[in-house]
Amino acid sequence: MKLPVYDIEGKKTSVEVELNNEVFGIEPNYHLIHQAVKVYLANQRQGTAKAKGRSETAFSTRKLFRQKGTGGARRGDRRSPVLVGGGKTFGPSPRDYSMKMNKKQKLLARKSAFSDKAGSSQIYLIDNFSFEVPKTAKFVNVLTGMELTGKKVLVVLDTYSSVDEDSKFNNTVNLIKSVLNIKNANIQLADTVSTYEIMNADCLVIQKDALQTIDRVNE
Repeated sequence: MKLPVYDIEGKKTSVEVELNNEVFGIEPNYHLIHQAVKVYLANQRQGTAKAKGRSETAFSTRKLFRQKGTGGARRGDRRSPVLVGGGKTFGPSPRDYSMKMNKKQKLLARKSAFSDKAGSSQIYLIDNFSFEVPKTAKFVNVLTGMELTGKKVLVVLDTYSSVDEDSKFNNTVNLIKSVLNIKNANIQLADTVSTYEIMNADCLVIQKDALQTIDRVNE
């Protein structure tokens, strides 16, 4: 599959890049995609929800009135769950929601997510244009030219660290800051993007250089 590359104005150029079939052309495994999304969301939960039970409320244990003959509920002390301020019946307690998934399953799920987007023609490539300073309006113009306004867009950038060229690293930082304030737009680095983030977007806007990183981390 070959895709055209868009320039800084959001217009198609004559340059076309061929996608790696090992990443973007496999038969999607939707069961693993579902499992990867479930694991990702479960691992985002803090698990700190807590409600006091009957034995934890700060009230006396004295029985307020006799058991029979009142016509009311057969409750005991002020801690009863049937009273306002009493203990919570089967309330939440702190717990660990984290789940695990094998590395090979994660890898196949991520490649399946990329292939699903590619098969639905929801992948767009942008050139390696540079931003000297963070400029949200500048990137909005790119998305407008590509007719992606109003859609949930995931921008995938190549990964440059401070030990690489300073210009590339600073440009990546400026691009990240330029996208953060755009509504319905998310931005991730190519080597850390998750299956959930890929599937949660309507379309992917991938930096041309990021394709090499995607191929490397999904080998």
